Amino acid sequence: MRILLVHSYYRLRGGEDVVFEAEANMLESFGHEVFRYTRRNEDLVAQGRLANFKNTIWNREVADDITRLIRSQGIDVAHFHNTFPAISPLSIRAAHRAGAVTVQTLHNSRPLCAAGVCYRDHQPCTACIGKTFALPAIQHACFHDSRMATSAVVLKNLVHRAKKTFQNYLDVAIAPTKYVRDRYVSSNFPFAPIVVKPHFIDVELSTGAGRGGYALFVGRLSEEKGLRTLLEAWPKLRGHLPLKIIGKGPLENEVRDVTANSLHHDQTNSPCNAVEHLGQLDQQSVYDAIGDAAVLILPSHCAESFGRVVIEAYAKGTPVVCANQGGQAELVHPGVGGTFQSGDADDLARVIDSLITLTNNPSDARANGPDQYEVLDAMRPLARLEYEQYYTAAINHDQLQQIYNNAITKRWPDRHHSIKDAPLEGIDTRTLHPSPVLPTTERRTETA
Repeated sequence: MRILLVHSYYRLRGGEDVVFEAEANMLESFGHEVFRYTRRNEDLVAQGRLANFKNTIWNREVADDITRLIRSQGIDVAHFHNTFPAISPLSIRAAHRAGAVTVQTLHNSRPLCAAGVCYRDHQPCTACIGKTFALPAIQHACFHDSRMATSAVVLKNLVHRAKKTFQNYLDVAIAPTKYVRDRYVSSNFPFAPIVVKPHFIDVELSTGAGRGGYALFVGRLSEEKGLRTLLEAWPKLRGHLPLKIIGKGPLENEVRDVTANSLHHDQTNSPCNAVEHLGQLDQQSVYDAIGDAAVLILPSHCAESFGRVVIEAYAKGTPVVCANQGGQAELVHPGVGGTFQSGDADDLARVIDSLITLTNNPSDARANGPDQYEVLDAMRPLARLEYEQYYTAAINHDQLQQIYNNAITKRWPDRHHSIKDAPLEGIDTRTLHPSPVLPTTERRTETA
């Protein structure tokens, strides 16, 4: 199968960039002929404000590039990841008209929310959901604290809603969780059929032993990630469980203050669950820390679309506790962790205490209470099994190829394909069946 993957890289590397690269490498490893068309958002910024504004809405140059590439290379599927702002949804329309089946992964809520995350002023926000013209977004300057930049996003969504780009020129959209799918469906935004396919881990990770005897937070040190809730919850624990924090961000000074305070309590032998800030670490060190952790904590106030670190934890055999909202909450169930009421430090402390066996000696849990983590330890093989059953590259390839083939069948009923299976709207990621790999010649083309 000849597949064109299209993506605009963010100025600061993020999860969408990782998913794009992982899927490209995975498809190539299974023998598909993959072409990459990429842009970088900083290139658009360098063009000036007026060009930036126009191209965010309607980038004809990129659309023409996509058309030529599809026609010259005989592309079967054009799979779009991020098109904002350097590519624009016009390329979806161009790809469809050029004859390719069009697919887009919905990494965020940008067509529904200018900020893309449905979060404003330290709380969830749905003020623009369901609105044809998102005036509240402009009023609050939701994108980059700029009314002009926000207006470009709002007009982009308005224009492509009116042009029915996502309804008439997109064959299928992929949501990483049911939460994302349901948000789009309930918004009444005219869209293509949306199927659910989770992300995956594209590196081999061995199971960790979890013998470090600590809880771990990995992520941006910011309000929306729930860091203040986490720091407020930790002194409330009745059991003993040190906390380690990996990452950097605007709340870094607060984390350092809490770290210094907890160190002082430890030195005076006061009852305290130590908090340690490890800073920003390389990816392998993060994986090692996850594998050694007794539990991973995700206290995000913002409803995440997925939560890749959850499946990284499962790959290392580490249980997860997360806030009970968004896509990440779909990934966590009682056998492999727990959930708590988002923003409620008391409930977070209660859930953590329910997973550790309380002892009378809060000094060194591993040395003096070896059975303290027996509940979490029992979850470790189940967490690893969760990864092996749902989040490997091989399983994800079968799911993605079936989505492609079903979309091809629906668009071109007479075209030969390798799978005859359920209708497009009926796909459930946990019931997808393996499919044979199409014979292709490996090829990699990148356009910057």
